[in-house]
Amino acid sequence: MENYHARSVAIYLLVWFLLALFYNNLFQLTLMLAAVILLNYRLDRLGSLKKITSFILPLAGLIIIINGLFNQNGNILLTSLNIFSYTLPIYREAVVYGGAMAIKLIVILAIFTAFNILIPVERLIDIFGPYSSRSILVVAISAALIPDMVKRVHSINQVQRYRGVQEPGKGLLESSRRLGPLFLNLLRSSLQASLQMAEAMQARGYGSSKRRSIYQVQKWQRRDWLLLILALAVMGLALVGWYTGYRYHYRPLEQVSLPVYNWEVMALFCLSLPFLKGGHIWSAGRD
Repeated sequence: MENYHARSVAIYLLVWFLLALFYNNLFQLTLMLAAVILLNYRLDRLGSLKKITSFILPLAGLIIIINGLFNQNGNILLTSLNIFSYTLPIYREAVVYGGAMAIKLIVILAIFTAFNILIPVERLIDIFGPYSSRSILVVAISAALIPDMVKRVHSINQVQRYRGVQEPGKGLLESSRRLGPLFLNLLRSSLQASLQMAEAMQARGYGSSKRRSIYQVQKWQRRDWLLLILALAVMGLALVGWYTGYRYHYRPLEQVSLPVYNWEVMALFCLSLPFLKGGHIWSAGRD
């Protein structure tokens, strides 16, 4: 599939984020989860998503457990826990609601993961540059410095360990005393990198004119309009369903019937997501 403009992809994923944020329908959230997992698989074989799996899955399980234990709203009793002299009922509606919230969390984090792959930090200037280029440039540079600082911390830590400055297994107090030189080296290297970046920007004439030059111009094409129309249509149908009284109730576990056309468009929306071509969204101006 052809590449898209960064703004159309940003709007498209923003609609996905809003739908995941406001929808409580368990079946639609499950459909969205399958779509975003397929999208991340298409982008980088789930490489970026696997890095946060150790954080997502325990948190999702904790959400289900907390809702099942402390949410006492429900009609169908699954089981009861006897804790000392207190009986703690666990209802099916509470467990299902916790599962829906856990799926919602995974969907939102997967959307942000796909956004980071589809639109790198440096390409945020293409989206917000015409409105506030300098502010977005500061945000982009700051965001790019974070992974660099993590790499520097790792490399400095390894160098200190190889030189015998840091010895593992010395206790928390002894390890905390050695954090001072680590932070000093990190601060020194970060300031040096910032000065080098400032000199490079000055040498290239940044800020010499009000209108900045663009290395690669993105063109808004027909496919971007189709993607935008699809996103706005689904968002409009979701608002219509919300306005007409569509809700998902967990006590009792039932829902007001959703119009068939809303389900069809929602399914089309989910099926279209995995076909976004990743990694080169920013290069749409080549053709």
